[in-house]
Amino acid sequence: MSLLLTPGANAQTINGIVINGDRLPIENATIVMQTPDSIYVNSTTTDALGAFNMASDLTSYRLIVQHLTYETYENHYTGRHDIIIQLTEKDNQLEDIVVKGERPVVKLVDGKITYDMPRLLQGKVVSNTYESLLQLPGVREQNGRLMLAGSTGVTILVNGKMTSMPAANLIAALKMLPYDQVQSAEIMYSTPPQYHIRGAAINIILKGGGSTNGLSGQVNTAYAQKHHANYTAGAFLQFSTPKLTTDLNYSYNLNHTKNDVDIYSYHLYNGAVHEIGQFNRGDRQANEHNLRLGMDYKLSDKDRLGLAYTSQIIAGLNNNENSNGIFSQSTNHKQEDKPIQMHHILLDYSSPSGLKAGMEYTGYRDRTSQHFTEKKEQKEHDFIAHSQQEINRYRLFADHSHSIESWTLTYGAQYLYATDHSAQKYDRGTGQNTPASNMDSKLKEYTANVYAGFQKSMGDKLSVSASLTGEYYTLAEVDEWTVFPALEATYSISPSHIMQLSFSSDKVYPTYWELHGGISYLNGYAELHGNPLLKPYREYSGQLSYILKSKYILTAFYHYMKDYSAQLPYQAPDRLALIYQSLNFNYKQMAGLNLIIPFTIGRALESRLTLNGFYDKVKSAHFHDISFKKDNVALYSRLDNTIKISSKPAIKLEITGAYITKNIQGPAELSDIWNVDAGIKWTFWRDMAELRLKGADLFNSWMPDMTMKYSSQNLRMNIIPDSRSISVSFTLRLGDVKPSDKKIDVSRFGTK
Repeated sequence: MSLLLTPGANAQTINGIVINGDRLPIENATIVMQTPDSIYVNSTTTDALGAFNMASDLTSYRLIVQHLTYETYENHYTGRHDIIIQLTEKDNQLEDIVVKGERPVVKLVDGKITYDMPRLLQGKVVSNTYESLLQLPGVREQNGRLMLAGSTGVTILVNGKMTSMPAANLIAALKMLPYDQVQSAEIMYSTPPQYHIRGAAINIILKGGGSTNGLSGQVNTAYAQKHHANYTAGAFLQFSTPKLTTDLNYSYNLNHTKNDVDIYSYHLYNGAVHEIGQFNRGDRQANEHNLRLGMDYKLSDKDRLGLAYTSQIIAGLNNNENSNGIFSQSTNHKQEDKPIQMHHILLDYSSPSGLKAGMEYTGYRDRTSQHFTEKKEQKEHDFIAHSQQEINRYRLFADHSHSIESWTLTYGAQYLYATDHSAQKYDRGTGQNTPASNMDSKLKEYTANVYAGFQKSMGDKLSVSASLTGEYYTLAEVDEWTVFPALEATYSISPSHIMQLSFSSDKVYPTYWELHGGISYLNGYAELHGNPLLKPYREYSGQLSYILKSKYILTAFYHYMKDYSAQLPYQAPDRLALIYQSLNFNYKQMAGLNLIIPFTIGRALESRLTLNGFYDKVKSAHFHDISFKKDNVALYSRLDNTIKISSKPAIKLEITGAYITKNIQGPAELSDIWNVDAGIKWTFWRDMAELRLKGADLFNSWMPDMTMKYSSQNLRMNIIPDSRSISVSFTLRLGDVKPSDKKIDVSRFGTK
């Protein structure tokens, strides 16, 4: 999935480049902006290409440029773009100069915990924006999606635009975006309603783009060796003029993974315990093509019109699973009847008055076939199941804001309409068993919401923002109104001591495919069932953060999820079958503390320790035919280390270790897991090229085993990980890329 990224809608940026006498870029030069009467406004540093940008509404200003090996530069400016500053090298250089000081990596800006990404990523072995997000304190990857300590889930925004695509597509999109285009990352535990999401979010702020107009771009390629070989290649091209920006992004990914799991089940049936062992060996291969074409036109300085088309096509899907055991032997082959496609068109507009409006369309087509054969004592299966899903979704939105003295008022509305036609048809084939009935279902979904909120500064110490969103939602048997309150308050005890309180509420919806109630066969023993009665669940979250010296962060958090749902295995009481199905529980709650401690040792080692301890409790009065209440205390810890090996050539080593104690998932227990990553990066050719070698999960240990021994349930699942990889990647920058900032929501699509 190609990432939809366009320049910031209303941002007023001042762009430029700093060069030396040989017209080569100067990295890490400090740029200070002042008013004409020398009052400080803002500051930044130049990147590897010597480029810089700063947000400001000033039309007249002074720039001061400082660098250790160059003379200080000062000048007065009135323009915003194409500023070229040439520094003069100092005549007498002093050897072994040591400047002691530390630029803050994290600040609290307008209620957002904001990270200086170029500073945070110095020396890190990352190749794209997705990997750079994993360097944020408290952010980790779990089951293919990003997790933020102190929250139950996190949404990714780019330049303040809503991110709404499924985890796998979002990861592919972020991997297309160069990491050095990210200027900062904002963490919000209670996201303001004008972003059209609720709960926690990470907002990626991109740099203002190239310092000159014309053609620019980047090419990259990577090879990763897991159990199978995986390949990635991509290219960005962009053409810019003062009024129009157009860009073309394309990436190709050959994904080849293995999915192995051993199931040991002690199944109580007809008064006797049946010992069942099934050993699944899976292999999945697919070709992914991601394409984006975007245009962004500036009608005036704050008047912008954007149009973008994005598509993803998955072809060559070949998914094979073989299951052997004392219960049955089966083979399961899945392929696409037609390439799986997603197409998306977005038109949006931003006006000088603060109005933002737009419309979008998303179309999704998925047609696959599953050929299932099984042999067991006196029973056989041999059939083909055809599955299809066709989704059309439309969205209209409008937002506005007004500033009145120390108040900022925001309000807006959004309307979504979606149709889903999902079907599953069985070709009976041969054998004594008849598979599940055919399914052909159509759903219509309507969602409308309106919101109003405010932000108020009360002197230099306290700022408060609050909002209220009303939502009407209807789908199948669900027809309801819901109110979502949100609050965020920031109090500065002093510049070195800041506290922030956040509260938010949200609703989590099931995927479309789950709601149709279809049945899929994983092997001769395990089945995947839909649930037409599955309800959305409500979530209430609160966080209290304390930031010390713009470095150390302590966050206390609490979450309560009413009608929480999860997909778990269950041993059927009336037959020998293991059923996977999503069910609503009574509730799930979590409470904990997260601590982030950065530190350095000498001039060569920079480290960061993250500790997250939490209490987890879940209750269900009707988990199929049993009930449960379970709780657990767990600890997540991580230590990041960056070691400077050499300045010339620029070589840095990265070593990271993480550990999670045992945890729970409903009535099941998850084993403790740990991992070690290591990588080395070489930057060369005037910082235009990077070569990276990285080993991820070197001991192949970042996957928990699951044990369920509760009431009548008694089983163990050993998941054999395929997370260890050795990768080599290369990036060549052809110019200054200015990506775009919108993504598409297909999080509830897919025939799984």
